[in-house]
Amino acid sequence: MLDVLLVEDNALLRASLADALGAHDVRVVGSCATAAEAMDQLRRGPVDALVTDLDLGEGPDGISLAHVVRRMLPLAGIVVLTGYRDPRLVAGKLMQVPPGTEYVVKESVTSMDSLRMAIDRSIIMAARADAGRAPRARDIGIDLTDAQVETMRLVAEGLSNAEIAERRCVTIGAVEVSISRIARALGIQHDRAHNQRVLITREYYRLAGGSPGNRP
Repeated sequence: MLDVLLVEDNALLRASLADALGAHDVRVVGSCATAAEAMDQLRRGPVDALVTDLDLGEGPDGISLAHVVRRMLPLAGIVVLTGYRDPRLVAGKLMQVPPGTEYVVKESVTSMDSLRMAIDRSIIMAARADAGRAPRARDIGIDLTDAQVETMRLVAEGLSNAEIAERRCVTIGAVEVSISRIARALGIQHDRAHNQRVLITREYYRLAGGSPGNRP
């Protein structure tokens, strides 16, 4: 389950999003109306991802908050929600979003699954942006075979099980077994398929040189 900080100045929408995300394996650890409230929440502990509205009324906007979160938590995912259908309508601000940010137009969110997937993608992008080098088997202090390390790398690159099977000349079933064993070796509990892949990806990039002071 992911810990998410939600920032939305519309009280009704904020409550609706918090309830809906809670039904999609997300724990909303903070539900805030302003960037200042969000910062107070962050001082209580780190989160896996920030989901913030772009326009937060008076005070710092979602982009400013996103930059603060990126400095504090390099591996945290960031999702910026907005009603603007074209980024150019906000005077170029979205050109300044930090690495690993997923920009989501509110009208395009047809279900909570799509928002949950955006959160997952943002976490993967943040991990990739933070990675400094590719891991080698001897660098990893866990019990994985060379083949499992290769499978882990391909998962981190976003390949599907079928694509991994084709790349490694094995069956899809063999890939599924390998991913399950990798998850076990990494201490990742069984969850929905895309959650498991996200957690494996985050662990891959942590082992590849992500900041050890941040939560995997």
